[in-house]
Amino acid sequence: MSALEIVFLSTFLVFSLTALYLLFSSEMKYILTLKRNNALEKLIYKYTVKKGNKYQVDLSWWDNFNVMDIEIISYDKLKLHGYYISQNDKKIAVVVHGYGSDAKAMQPYAKMFYDKGYSVLCVDQRAHGKSQGKCTTMGYSEHIDLSYWITYLVEKYKDCQIVVFGLSMGGATVCLYSGDKKPKNVKAIISDCAYSRAYDVLGNICEQSIVLNFFPSLFVFNHYLKFRAKFDLSSIDVKSAIKNSDIPILLIHGNQDKFVPFYMQDILYNNAPKNLCEKYVVKGAGHAESLAKAGDDYIKAVDQFLNSKIK
Repeated sequence: MSALEIVFLSTFLVFSLTALYLLFSSEMKYILTLKRNNALEKLIYKYTVKKGNKYQVDLSWWDNFNVMDIEIISYDKLKLHGYYISQNDKKIAVVVHGYGSDAKAMQPYAKMFYDKGYSVLCVDQRAHGKSQGKCTTMGYSEHIDLSYWITYLVEKYKDCQIVVFGLSMGGATVCLYSGDKKPKNVKAIISDCAYSRAYDVLGNICEQSIVLNFFPSLFVFNHYLKFRAKFDLSSIDVKSAIKNSDIPILLIHGNQDKFVPFYMQDILYNNAPKNLCEKYVVKGAGHAESLAKAGDDYIKAVDQFLNSKIK
């Protein structure tokens, strides 16, 4: 074998092994972070729901009501599931959970709106709870799903007023929706601990994990996602979507949030229409802890916002 052939073969082997490593490790990163029932989601669910006292989650609360199970079909033919508690169908709150959670884990927020006299729809986002879906898309498809839920409500309850609430990834989802064309029934959006860009927050999560940091860069992973899951992380730009909002938005964030960094609240606030956007900061609260930490003050802030914005 000539020296040239050895160089060519060695180059080919290095290239092939590198390509195999990138494919394998990108698939592992997908399985660990975005695929349904992935390891990171399970860890978050175990921490938040099974340690419900910290977040003041009382799953037995649902047993007090005649809860309706609702299903709709998404734009890409998935069955999406939600729980509906009816009391006053002129006022409806749509409650959207975050990454690794589900509709019932949003009990404290459902209760907050129910106590204000709202009917409440808590939805299972795609690839969570009872909704179908192979993977989470960090808001890419979820905000379209939300528009389908809103359409369902408006068709069923034509004169209803709708408030949309989201937590964490759900907060980003509702902010993305804020820039979409909406029916006049949607009166306000409340977003708790949302990220400004999906690419940035997933990068932050990966940096904090020894395991995830071992795998390829987010740049490489994102190109793999375009093929594997048919979406582009870098296109999920919440701060750009919120610029186009035409309804009032309240941005809530805890100033000790490390999971979705606190500075992202200011990025969203600074990009939102100034006459429509307000922010509420909960001192000492970590990720998704603001309601549990602030208690009645949180509820008062939401009350003041809704009373001032909805006529």
